[in-house]
Amino acid sequence: MRLAGLPFTYPPFAAVVMVPFALLPWSVAVAVWTLGTFVSLIAVWKLSTGNRLASPVLLAVVAGSLVLEPVRETLGFGQVNLMLCALVLYDLLGPAERRGRGIWVGLAAGVKLTPLVFFGLLVVTRQWKALAHAAAAFVVTMLVGFVVTPHGAKEYWTSLLADTTRIGGLAFSSNQSWNAFLIRLTGDLDGGGLVWAGLVVVTVGGGLWLARLLWVTGERVAAVSVTALVGLLCSPVSWSHHWVWAIPLGVAVIGRLTKYRVVFGVLWFGVFTIAPIWWPPNHDNRELDWSFAEQFSGNAYLIAAMVAVVLLTLRLRHNCRSGIDRLDPAECQADLGDIGLVGGPGQAPVVGGGGGLRRRRGDSAVRVGPHRG
Repeated sequence: MRLAGLPFTYPPFAAVVMVPFALLPWSVAVAVWTLGTFVSLIAVWKLSTGNRLASPVLLAVVAGSLVLEPVRETLGFGQVNLMLCALVLYDLLGPAERRGRGIWVGLAAGVKLTPLVFFGLLVVTRQWKALAHAAAAFVVTMLVGFVVTPHGAKEYWTSLLADTTRIGGLAFSSNQSWNAFLIRLTGDLDGGGLVWAGLVVVTVGGGLWLARLLWVTGERVAAVSVTALVGLLCSPVSWSHHWVWAIPLGVAVIGRLTKYRVVFGVLWFGVFTIAPIWWPPNHDNRELDWSFAEQFSGNAYLIAAMVAVVLLTLRLRHNCRSGIDRLDPAECQADLGDIGLVGGPGQAPVVGGGGGLRRRRGDSAVRVGPHRG
């Protein structure tokens, strides 16, 4: 199936979800979808900031974020990215005791496979109940696809899924992933090969390690955003409109900085506004002839992502060295499941367990934040 020359590349369940829109007049369907995307953008900002922004400020920030290139592209293509981002944030940032937590992640993965990366976060943070809910919901979406269109579902899961060329040219500058970076750098249209596979292994391992550490310290938005970044980097294709996760990731980094927050915020959201990825020659595999300088602007989202990861990691290391477990600094990262971090010099050690993070005060332990498993 094609619309405006572009193939439908999502799982069959996504087509089932879209059926109601097919029953509406085209103009009405576009209006409803755009409204849903805008509402999702509001939800992403509210969830990313912990609903701490006053309504006028929130509306101003949302309006300003409409100029971000991933948001512009999502609206222009009628993409589902912001809706899925909002669903995942709502599900994973919600209370652990909320009934059915994890189901929305599974349904999101049934619509578009990229949210499967959040199953990894549930695994490394040992959220087994939520993982079971997510897996069950995802399986249901597969079964629905087979019931509605047996032949289409079989073709998708057995042949189309592995064919990344069905999505478009992998070298295209809009593809901001490790695979595309290596293709543009080497000129090999067959993909990054073993180098890409190695990068994927390192990114998954290191990314989920960082996400787990952020999660157990209560930095939930940062943990979810880093997990999303793992998916963006490791996917063979991550179009620029997939990078709406730049919003919660940027908010998470700003929240952890003690200096230069405004400077970082301007630079971070500035990159995703001016979108340097479109400056070098693009389309028709002209990306394969980029100069060394053009590689920097053409892979700007990847570079920005690495800066965010470095800042998050350095801040965690600073916390460990400045006030956590002064008697044994190595233990600060020894058991990610049993530690917590608090920022700032001179603060007392923090110990954590299944019940939450606690700061020692004298001989007592005072609870300072929830640790929802």
